[in-house]
Amino acid sequence: MKAEVRFTLAGVLIGLFLAALDQTVVATALPKVLEELGGQAWYGWVGALYLLGSTIAAPVAGRLVEIFPRRSVLVGALGLFGIGSLLCGSAIRFSQLLAFRFLQGLGGGALFSLAFTTLAWFFPPRERSRWAGLIGALFGVAGAIGPLIGGLLAEKVGWRWAFWGNVPFLLLAILFIIRYLPFQSAPEHAQMDVKGSLLMAGWTVPLLLALSFLGPKGLGAPIWSIFLMGISALFLWWWVKVEKAHPAPLFDLGLTQIATFRYAALTGFFFGAVFLTGVTFLPLYLQSVLGYSPRQSGLLLLAFTVGAVLSTGATGAWVSRHGRYKPILLLSGAILTVVFAIASAVLPVRVSGWLLVGSLILVAVVLGPFQALISVIGQNDVPQNRIGSATSAIQFMRQVGSTLGLGIVNVLYLLGMRMQGMGAEALLHGMRWVMGGVTGFSLLMCGAILLLPDKRLRSSHSSGSR
Repeated sequence: MKAEVRFTLAGVLIGLFLAALDQTVVATALPKVLEELGGQAWYGWVGALYLLGSTIAAPVAGRLVEIFPRRSVLVGALGLFGIGSLLCGSAIRFSQLLAFRFLQGLGGGALFSLAFTTLAWFFPPRERSRWAGLIGALFGVAGAIGPLIGGLLAEKVGWRWAFWGNVPFLLLAILFIIRYLPFQSAPEHAQMDVKGSLLMAGWTVPLLLALSFLGPKGLGAPIWSIFLMGISALFLWWWVKVEKAHPAPLFDLGLTQIATFRYAALTGFFFGAVFLTGVTFLPLYLQSVLGYSPRQSGLLLLAFTVGAVLSTGATGAWVSRHGRYKPILLLSGAILTVVFAIASAVLPVRVSGWLLVGSLILVAVVLGPFQALISVIGQNDVPQNRIGSATSAIQFMRQVGSTLGLGIVNVLYLLGMRMQGMGAEALLHGMRWVMGGVTGFSLLMCGAILLLPDKRLRSSHSSGSR
């Protein structure tokens, strides 16, 4: 592998790993932040504003990289995340922290989108799957070590270093990109779709806020969810109308005519709902129902993470060699659906340690193929000069699906609990309703997989400018 490829990938993956790590590190350090800055009433907004920023930035970054030099966009994304990190660590009021988290989310979302786009610059789809598996493994490792790092930083050196610690590594990543990624002129002569970008924010922000009101740390009254969803629907209609008429839209809706892209994006939407709701409610089940301590729960989740990392890497290697993706996704989706359906009916209040660990590893293993393959499948038949838009659109769909799924499943959880009154039995009943909701999303995901064309990933780049 050439030095320019090796060090460019190193720079991008450093930024991506820090963005993935940031979410769990900050969540663990947040109680210390509240002790110093206050803001307990706004606790849920720290994550919500980061999510808003990252959701908006992903599609915009995907389009920017198609009309501006690649090196400039990558350095800009790394720099934005670094500036956001520096400012978050320097906040003296909680309101400042919220604003800076939104800025940091913009940089993090751009890095998520650009990581898969960078793979598409250098590798054809079949070889790309191996690297996509590595990216999935990075997310798993970040999820495993993030809480530990966040706790250590908050207790030993201060919560501000949960943010400042990103900066030296980001500077190294920027150095790699500037030094090793050759400067290229803009690959496409087109203007940025500013109106489309603003309208996308116009329907995305109200939608995500509405769903946050329904989420596990609800931010407001349900009536606001209904109002905001109405606003979102209005802007969505306006946005689609504008995008259809624009000669170079932010979202090229013509890409939906490509079957692999269309159904990969749909699969990603439902997978986002399955994955985030499962990961969010699993610690609650382990600690509040089964009675494990936070430390014991963390160790069990480490087993889950190890299974996901190994599965993601193995899937990428297998698909890189054979090119087939649909059978492994179908098998994984079917196993997930069966496991969640059983849990929705007989989720136990007591379970042996070995059975619990085995179940966690099984679920982690069948989640791995989705982490490794969805973006690569969506890129397979897209022209090379539209890879940025296609990749960011799939990431965007997964993000919205995650938020939508979490909001819906939380409502099911609350309804399930209320049917049983209070106490441990109500909590268990609510968790079974959660598993029922996740089963529904998993079934829909399997339906999307069935619609995917049964073909092999290409072993060469598609047509279009390189």
